[in-house]
Amino acid sequence: MSHKSLPSEPGPLDRYAVDAFSELNPDVIARRAPEVSVLLRMSMLAGLEMELSSTLNLICDMAAEIVNFARATVYFWEDDSAGMNARVTRNMPPPDEGTLARANVLNYWAAKLARPLLLPRHGQMELLHAVDAASVLVVPLFVRNRVLGTMQLFGERADSFSREDAQLLWMLSLIAESMLARDYSNETLLRFAFTDFLTGLKTRGFFEQQLSLELARAERRETSLAVLMIDIDHFKRLNDTHGHPVGDLILRDFAAILTSDLREIDTAARYGGEEFILLLPETDLQGAKLVAQRLRSSVEQTLFSVGSSPAAGQRPARVTISIGIALFPEDAHSRSELIEASDAALYQAKGNGRNRVVPFADLKDRKAS
Repeated sequence: MSHKSLPSEPGPLDRYAVDAFSELNPDVIARRAPEVSVLLRMSMLAGLEMELSSTLNLICDMAAEIVNFARATVYFWEDDSAGMNARVTRNMPPPDEGTLARANVLNYWAAKLARPLLLPRHGQMELLHAVDAASVLVVPLFVRNRVLGTMQLFGERADSFSREDAQLLWMLSLIAESMLARDYSNETLLRFAFTDFLTGLKTRGFFEQQLSLELARAERRETSLAVLMIDIDHFKRLNDTHGHPVGDLILRDFAAILTSDLREIDTAARYGGEEFILLLPETDLQGAKLVAQRLRSSVEQTLFSVGSSPAAGQRPARVTISIGIALFPEDAHSRSELIEASDAALYQAKGNGRNRVVPFADLKDRKAS
């Protein structure tokens, strides 16, 4: 099909699907020997057990040895968002909602057709313009014969990729399937292991691991990091008055409020019982206090259900929280010191009458005076 006969509107993308096969013909093997050797190396690595993110990065690196591309994004399924999210990027501009939506169109058609897609700029004009590319090659990534991801490679020329390239990358995807299946299963198991079954938040163990990682990153980048320790005030009284099932319902509703306004880089966890903890990377004291006060106010203004029937005389409950704030590097330098400092600030908030926010810096100022 010549470029002149291509439509100016995207339309259904099945016309751009490439018929790919599970075997290479001898001519391709002879002409593309270096690229075929990449496939052999990938097959030798298939037995390695890796984290899913590492496997996706490896696939993208191997693809770069097979074809030349200017930019790339690897998408893969995430259960939390029930969709494909960008897991790996190479030289991509900052995404906007329009670009992501157009990229998801490619994900949809790659999953629907379960074949590579080779599109010139005529085929996805807006997306290619947004990433400053003239063509895109989309390769589906499989887990147990289901498309759970795609690799989108962008070229600077309309002829950056050939159908032969698509065939080679299709083979790479098939070879990687066993690795993706194993690593995806491991990621799923880890997600369950690090998820609190009652609230859906992360567990204390996950939080402490994430805090160590973010502390190392903050130290390298010389940025601030905030930890907020949160306690539901008089929670035992709520349990004694309304019963543990109502207490569990309040914990779940509070968790929903806690996560409703977080950034992707933030981490919320249930620390134990009615205690919760927030990790806010790249956040100074002013930003941490803003988040804490907004959360405290939202909880105070919420009516928490304590029964299924208002006629039973059970009025909605008012709930308040107390919050302690600690910062790296101002208040502490290690994981244990940060948690201890935020806990001490929380203890002071409860001692001051509850339903309030206390930074650890206030405790230091009081001692100094």
